Amino acid sequence: MRRIVATATAAVLLGALQTTTAHAAPPPPTDVQVGWSDAATSLMGVHWTDAGASNRLRIEYQDGTAPTDWLATSNNDFNHHWAVQSGKTARIAVVTTDATGDSAAAYSPWFDTNIPTAPTVTAAVPQADGSLRLTWTNPPAPKDNTPGDPLDLPVGKVGEEIVRVWSRPADTTEQFSHPLGTTTVVVPPRPRPLTARVIATNEWGGMSPEQVDYTDVKFGLKAGPAYGVFGKPMTISGIAGALLCDDPGNCGKGRLFGGAGIPVTMQTRASAAKPWEYAGRYTSLDLYGFEARPIAVGGREYRFYAPAWKGYSIVTAMAFSGTKYIPTLADFAVAGFNVRTAQVGQMVKLTVDVKPGGTVKGALQRWDGKYWRSVLTVPVAKGKATMYVRAAGRGTTTYYRVAVPGMTYHGLPIQTTGSRSFTLTVR
Repeated sequence: MRRIVATATAAVLLGALQTTTAHAAPPPPTDVQVGWSDAATSLMGVHWTDAGASNRLRIEYQDGTAPTDWLATSNNDFNHHWAVQSGKTARIAVVTTDATGDSAAAYSPWFDTNIPTAPTVTAAVPQADGSLRLTWTNPPAPKDNTPGDPLDLPVGKVGEEIVRVWSRPADTTEQFSHPLGTTTVVVPPRPRPLTARVIATNEWGGMSPEQVDYTDVKFGLKAGPAYGVFGKPMTISGIAGALLCDDPGNCGKGRLFGGAGIPVTMQTRASAAKPWEYAGRYTSLDLYGFEARPIAVGGREYRFYAPAWKGYSIVTAMAFSGTKYIPTLADFAVAGFNVRTAQVGQMVKLTVDVKPGGTVKGALQRWDGKYWRSVLTVPVAKGKATMYVRAAGRGTTTYYRVAVPGMTYHGLPIQTTGSRSFTLTVR
């Protein structure tokens, strides 16, 4: 009997020892609530009830992920900007912690983290003053899987349509805010090229996959002809393209982008005192440019015009090239003697046919080794002349030409022009 009693007593003592050395985990918090401390800055407040112990919090998602570490606090009124994953359903987990470990987690109600669906830009129209009108649509909001959750806000109470503009020459960024639901704004004139984005935002943030590049058309014109010949085509070539600006410090020398083609209109005028007139339409292709072949009918100024243009995500303001004046020379269809060799004293026939058909006093000129010197007057009537010249200077070969003075054609100037040279050998 004594042995049995001793054993039972030992068991009682062991049980008492185990009871005094084991400690229960702290009790979990209760009544975990979430709300906005400042919705405009996405500052969330979390509040719970406990006995004033230390706590730890984290955000968890309904899909089972909890990407953030636990955050420690000694205050049961916790404000924090959570780095949420948008478009998910989330809650806040809170545990009480002490020297024995963590309590079981207590949870806030579930809430959604939906952001507005990205707007779709439907039009970007340059304005005459250099501003840019943007128009877009706002797709329906994502489905709310936790309607009426503590973080839901009335539509329009928090949220904006933001137009963010980056002007690359100035390397500055500006933001223009408008009420949520806005669908069109005018971006004020800013140095171009610039990039504009439309972002619909709410308390959780916003997204904008689209951008619009607003830039200028730049013309790169080749030198072109020094002069035109009356009634014949000239070639004026160049390239027109949207100025791309990958380097903000060197925008003036950016690459020209023409996409599938930029329409270009050629304009002409007689002088700065006259209005510009339409003279042809062309398309400037990317890398290849354009080639205009106007007919020379008199000295005129030429320039090219590109209207406001849209290609891919690029829009441009209307633009003009520089102005180039191209004079026109008369066109000699015929100018020369009927023979190349004549005897001394022989009468040779000089024939002239020049366009335009003006009536002027031309001149037969000979080359003296340095200058063209006039030797006879050639009366040109309606562009034509026929006369006889006596051959002189035995044993000589002389270079001649016919020159006509400046004239006008329908008010446009024709420059003083010399024909190609021709020779006469006298025996």
